[in-house]
Amino acid sequence: MNKEEFQKVLKDFEFQIRKRLPAMINSYLANRGNREYETAFNHLIDTLQRTRKELLKHLSKVARQEEKLRYFNAVYNLDSQLRSMGNKETYQKHLRFRRRRLAAPVVYDIGGGPEQGDLLNIAEEGALLKTAEKISVDREIRITIDGKQARGKAMWSLADESGNVETGVRFLEVSEDFLKEIKEKLKE
Repeated sequence: MNKEEFQKVLKDFEFQIRKRLPAMINSYLANRGNREYETAFNHLIDTLQRTRKELLKHLSKVARQEEKLRYFNAVYNLDSQLRSMGNKETYQKHLRFRRRRLAAPVVYDIGGGPEQGDLLNIAEEGALLKTAEKISVDREIRITIDGKQARGKAMWSLADESGNVETGVRFLEVSEDFLKEIKEKLKE
């Protein structure tokens, strides 16, 4: 590969990552389970990985310093977009989870002592809480409602403009009494 070919392939590689990959990720996540979208997405990823290896092989031979920088920035962008796919899926779950709201007082503890919060929504596998501050992801949380307890991990914690923080919790350990108490709160 000579310098001109390298520049052309690098420019196309950057274009694919900046323009085409985000659209493919969104369509893949929106149409999960559809083999046509999965095949197109996997083909794009395979093509990008092959191009990445080919460019890396010739990087030290023909690339100037600015092209090396562009290559590594493009690779970092590719990796971060692929990592963020999991975050987008979690965020989509979060948006579906926010649709229904209830206001039940709850006490939660992230290791610094009990604090007052509100239960906003509940599902079999988790709960949505209104907390006083952002909670780091994968932090263990103990939730108490009317003396009944559950243990879980924070999946997300997002602050809105008014300063309220919504924290999604995935249950790790839940007693049947806790679920009964929640269902009674939902009926009210």
